[in-house]
Amino acid sequence: MTSLRCGWAIAVMLGLAGCEGRVEPAPPAPAPTVTVPQPVVAESPPPVAQPLPPVPPPRAIEVPPPPGAACLANTAAAGPRARAMHRWVDAAGITHYSDQPPPPSVRDHRVIDVRDSAPIEVRATGYDSNLPDELQRRAVADALGVQRVLRDSLGVPPPSGIVLRVVFVSDAAAYGRLIGNPALAGSAGAYSTAQRTIFVRRQAQDEADFAVLRHEITHALAHESIGSLPTPINEGLAEYFGRYRVAGLGGQVDVGAGGAAIAAAAPGGDGAEALVDLLARDGDDFYASGAGDSAREARYLRAYALVAVLMRDAAGRKALSGLLARQREDACRPVEAERILDARYPGGLSALARDWAGFMRAPPMDVRAY
Repeated sequence: MTSLRCGWAIAVMLGLAGCEGRVEPAPPAPAPTVTVPQPVVAESPPPVAQPLPPVPPPRAIEVPPPPGAACLANTAAAGPRARAMHRWVDAAGITHYSDQPPPPSVRDHRVIDVRDSAPIEVRATGYDSNLPDELQRRAVADALGVQRVLRDSLGVPPPSGIVLRVVFVSDAAAYGRLIGNPALAGSAGAYSTAQRTIFVRRQAQDEADFAVLRHEITHALAHESIGSLPTPINEGLAEYFGRYRVAGLGGQVDVGAGGAAIAAAAPGGDGAEALVDLLARDGDDFYASGAGDSAREARYLRAYALVAVLMRDAAGRKALSGLLARQREDACRPVEAERILDARYPGGLSALARDWAGFMRAPPMDVRAY
């Protein structure tokens, strides 16, 4: 669901430098920092999978970086992991975690010993609201799960360590300022490639917050390990993994969730013309509302369906893996997805279009396990 790389799905990407229409992000207002290191996996059992909530409209987006910004986040180079964590409650009743000691006026200050460095670290801040329950455990588990699928199914090598910076905001105006684009104040979330930060608008339910967060985590992981993907592929991956839920030692994706909406967005004919149009829409052209928000929503659903089709069998995963590998070779410039998929998908782009259109017209009742 900004630069944010653009996307209105559970994450809203604003184009800062990666989307066609770039938006310079304003520096975030000072806010207490919550640093949450990953717990040792053996000591923290993953949460039980729960039914997916409906995708909240408005969608989330990614904001691309300004010219000259790094094409990969490289947050692993941000320095050594904290060995001690400070936990406290501020005057507004908001709980904070940080590797820095709090000001003297706070209450319930505790120092938590951190024994091990974590491959993924979450640094979460509640800008004007408290954080969702179990944020640390769930955000780290979701990020590790998505990263495992990217590695095991698509050959994306994970970096040695990642720092995910997350800011939760309730006020729409404040959110618009933080992401650097007040016009997108109604979006559900955004990943800013320039600030290397995920922004999430607090939703009515925590489950919706986590769905937005998973979408944006996927954008962040792509920025860490892959590069400036074409917007339809970037948003399709974020939509797909926005549905990922930790289950046991792995995870699962409810592929057919929201089937009625997917079917309503299905292309006509053999799908060839619609697929070419989708793959050609990079940056602002993908996020444009056109005749209305329904047009943008349809693009999100079509991008999701494209990735779902590619992920459903070995041949499709091989084609998508090849595309991601090519992108890693030149992280700054989006690859020509249409040409690569035409060369790598069995039967070429015309066969992929038929499979894609058929998937959307009759979304399978299927749960994909990883």
